[in-house]
Amino acid sequence: MQPNSDKMLKYRTSSHYCSKPFVSGCCGQIKETKTMILNRLGNKTRIAQDIIKYFPAHRTFIDMFFGAGGIFFNKPMADYNFCNDIDDDIFNLYLVMQERKDDLIEAIEIMPVSESLLHYWNTNKETETIRKAVRFLMLSNFGYMGKPNSLHFSQNGGCKKTSILSKIEATFKALKTARFMNVDFRNVMGKINFRDDEQEHFVYADPPYIGTDNNYSNSFTEQDTRDLFELLVNSGIKFAISEFDNEFIVSLANEYKLNVITIGERQNMKNRRTEILVTNYKKPLSLFDGV
Repeated sequence: MQPNSDKMLKYRTSSHYCSKPFVSGCCGQIKETKTMILNRLGNKTRIAQDIIKYFPAHRTFIDMFFGAGGIFFNKPMADYNFCNDIDDDIFNLYLVMQERKDDLIEAIEIMPVSESLLHYWNTNKETETIRKAVRFLMLSNFGYMGKPNSLHFSQNGGCKKTSILSKIEATFKALKTARFMNVDFRNVMGKINFRDDEQEHFVYADPPYIGTDNNYSNSFTEQDTRDLFELLVNSGIKFAISEFDNEFIVSLANEYKLNVITIGERQNMKNRRTEILVTNYKKPLSLFDGV
């Protein structure tokens, strides 16, 4: 079975609520395993909990820029999960994971980890879905500093192939409630037929950051960022946007009267930047507020 394009699909949220109660910061059932198989520059795994603690309660979760899934795989599971990424390699990988997991495992097991294959896949694409997924995993996970120029080996002798294979089952289980899209972020909301109160929904956006070098095939412009802010503000749904505290982002937040939450400093090879979360809601109350 080949993964299907979602271009003609209309996603729907149910009007029947799950009986599970809301929990602070999110809703539903905590994933038993917090893991993911894809490495991407800028993924949020290390600071995921610092971000997730500011999420409001919700039953429907919409991830507009899924990437490696650093937030999705580390947050409590919502009842309904809609995950989008315009990168076709990401979309293909996760659909293959959902629909052809065993074929993917077999292909990874027989894949030679070699410089020659890495260099070949650097300049040659694959169209068959399984080979396309394995190629993407090698280019994303096996290169030095996340860039597919040369193989990277760790001092402790850990094997990246073994690591990926050990995480596949947990990743497969975590994806069971996820519906994937492969569209421009401007088209995501129109593909979801909301049936519940808008207060039950939550959108998280982690776009490519303005003014940074990255390995994304679709980088963001200032106009894209303005379009994202305008789209989410007009949606009437609670949302959070991850970014650095650059002048343009802060000015947009002020223009739309949004809240800016400081997450903390992140360091790369060149400098330190302050990670922020821009929201249209106040910080959720905790047991310690007002003490």
